[in-house]
Amino acid sequence: MNFYPPPPTIPAKIWVTIPESLRCTGQPTEWRGGSALPFSGIFLEGPTADQQGNIYVADIPYGRILKIDTDKNVTECVRYDGEPNGMVIREDGCFIVADYKQGMLIFDPSTNTISPLLTRRNLERFKGPNDVIVASAGDVYFTDQGQTGMSDPTGAVYRLSSTGKLDCLLSNGVSPNGLVLSPDERFLYVAMTRANSVWRLPLHADGTTTKAGVFFQSFGNAGPDGLVVDEEGSLFICHPSLGCVFVVDSDGVPKARIVSGEGGGKNLTNCVFGGKDNKTLYITDSLMGNVQAVEWHCRGILFPKLAKEPC
Repeated sequence: MNFYPPPPTIPAKIWVTIPESLRCTGQPTEWRGGSALPFSGIFLEGPTADQQGNIYVADIPYGRILKIDTDKNVTECVRYDGEPNGMVIREDGCFIVADYKQGMLIFDPSTNTISPLLTRRNLERFKGPNDVIVASAGDVYFTDQGQTGMSDPTGAVYRLSSTGKLDCLLSNGVSPNGLVLSPDERFLYVAMTRANSVWRLPLHADGTTTKAGVFFQSFGNAGPDGLVVDEEGSLFICHPSLGCVFVVDSDGVPKARIVSGEGGGKNLTNCVFGGKDNKTLYITDSLMGNVQAVEWHCRGILFPKLAKEPC
């Protein structure tokens, strides 16, 4: 039930299309996505913006990280035996990568190399990490999605503290996917894709959580994916099966609906703020191999990243 009027619709524009020369068309891969639509040669997620204005994206099926510079030139940074998804940049310039196949990894853009960060918990492999963020105190939050869903609600949300301690904050997730902190870092939002919802987890001073609840409820063949917030506290919710990014305020009231631009696809999976003054929202158009963009009226939140060790 929704008593609010439909929010304004904002069309995105295609910012860049990955050229055919950098697609892996016809090459074998074990990866199978959650979309009902087929992919061919590329599937983009994990957009990440650095301080120089470059945008990095992950090509999950082929274990690649691609770089798009400010002139929209695309290069392949690294290809390895993995399935990279969500990424976040630490203060030292290295990326933490949530890799479905290999666990939590480090990507060093200065050398274009991949190394392990955390590949197991108590000697066991993860189900399949999906997304990752870093809090201002240096704590790393990530989702372990695997193949969980309504029939297997055992997805997890972890916190890796800056001291190296790993805590499981939640173990009953229904396909936990994208995650983001509120601007004051008092709440953690987690997309539960197969429940077609976003959960809101209050975070206590000791890092634990209680009274997790449903913040946003949707519908469709699949549910929310990537999440970001702006400085006003609005939450941006990528919804691939509905072909849009929903924007709601901190109370969940609808503010806008961002839709695919002319010539773009439906599968809008992840987004990140970047560009001049951090007011451009970049969105991965996964199946089409595009990155779309929308200019926003205020800045997106970039949490300070604290790194104790160099890459």
